[in-house]
Amino acid sequence: MTSLSLTLLRRAVLPLALFGSAHAATLDLKVGQTGQLGDATVTLLRTQDSRCPMNARCIQAGDLITSVLVREGSRVRLLRLKLSDTTAHSAGLHISGATATMAGQRLPVTVTFSDGD
Repeated sequence: MTSLSLTLLRRAVLPLALFGSAHAATLDLKVGQTGQLGDATVTLLRTQDSRCPMNARCIQAGDLITSVLVREGSRVRLLRLKLSDTTAHSAGLHISGATATMAGQRLPVTVTFSDGD
């Protein structure tokens, strides 16, 4: 293969490779908020945040657990998702992040949901 053929091949394949590695869609919600994530309407109903605050010393790291209502067409599901839980991926929705807490502050947590890895 000539260098011109390789160059043309790279130009044809590179966009396909980039397209295949598209990022998952994300949605940021606070308790009581609803948003659209792909074909699903997601409502964050409740959070249980026992994570160790950023400026504190803790014996245990803690968890962030959410209750989420997911509507897709006529199908409605109530999910309980955990921040570090990888088993929830089968539901097509998981928590990909959340705002950090500071000791002594009681600010609403913003949870980032994702529909992919």
